Amino acid sequence: MTPIVLLFSLAFLVSVDVRILAPVLPSISLSLGSTAGTVGLAMTSYAFAYGAGQLVYGPLSDRRSRIAVVRVAGLGFSLCTVLSALAVTTRQFIIIRFLAGACAGAVIPLTLVYIGDTVEYARRQVVIGRFSVVTSAALAFSASIGGTVAYFVSWRIMLLGYGLLALIPIGLMWRLEVKRPPETAEAAVRFADLLRDRRAQFVYIAIFLEGFLLWGGVTYLGSFGTERHGLDQFVVGLLIALFGIGTMTGGLLMGRLRRRLSENALAMLGGALMGTAYLILIPRWPWQGFAASMLLLGLGFVGLHTTLQLRGTEISPAARGKAFSLFAFNLFAGVATGTAVLGRLVDAGSYEILFAVAGLGLFGIGIGTALSPPRPTH
Repeated sequence: MTPIVLLFSLAFLVSVDVRILAPVLPSISLSLGSTAGTVGLAMTSYAFAYGAGQLVYGPLSDRRSRIAVVRVAGLGFSLCTVLSALAVTTRQFIIIRFLAGACAGAVIPLTLVYIGDTVEYARRQVVIGRFSVVTSAALAFSASIGGTVAYFVSWRIMLLGYGLLALIPIGLMWRLEVKRPPETAEAAVRFADLLRDRRAQFVYIAIFLEGFLLWGGVTYLGSFGTERHGLDQFVVGLLIALFGIGTMTGGLLMGRLRRRLSENALAMLGGALMGTAYLILIPRWPWQGFAASMLLLGLGFVGLHTTLQLRGTEISPAARGKAFSLFAFNLFAGVATGTAVLGRLVDAGSYEILFAVAGLGLFGIGIGTALSPPRPTH
């Protein structure tokens, strides 16, 4: 298999892991004798570790190669995922998920960096769109299959299963010939230099806010579906899977969309669709409104997120791993912060406030991204 196929395969499983807890949060909370807000801290710790790891993985991959870093971290990801299935207390679960996040953090960001290395800028958003099909398929899988397994069997079996399955692409990566990258100007590019770049600053701030609002809110959609609509986690999982279906649809249409829309127009459309999706959840519609919201959320995500990813891969071609590590760090710092802050609103029963803040905020990110010019290509 080619490196890109193996990277996409492992990224699929990591994407499953990143989003798997949302539809089964009620089941895990009940099993560990805790609340949804408390168990949600496992997602906060996972996201924090995932993001912090980027500050190591990015620069290291500039010196050691993307594949070499991914395959070592992948082994740790598989082990920690299996161990998280065996946790018997909330504290154990949170700690192990922290370690799993630290290892998982190498896979998706370095796959995007690999795309940046091997695909020219003009075609890159289309390839990133295809990659979004892989990750969104994982979201649909994690929401539907995860909820199904947790409902009929156990969330522990679910984690154990894909943790062991990850060993297949990881093992095949060890058969690849990996060459150390040639010396580049990476060492001369410091994190401080990247953070002083105004275009980079906007991309980093925008991706932090997207992580805070979008994924911080998505964390609690399973609990919302249960409390507002009285749905069991099997049905909730199927409905949240519509987010992945929307993203897959947008990713498959990316080539056509880019022929008709500019980066800026696509970003504005994406922010508007995601904002609308959250605002739809505020009125007390029947469960069909929840389903429609998930589709819109997925479609909008492709437009805004792939635009930010595209710009993130071009911040510093000389030190692409290091520059993109800050992108991923800010994304997951946003996810971790959003999960923790919005969890307080969830425990207080204030879902309407959560959705209003997320919806209006995502509108703003889309507009801001559209008004920010793309980075000049090299």
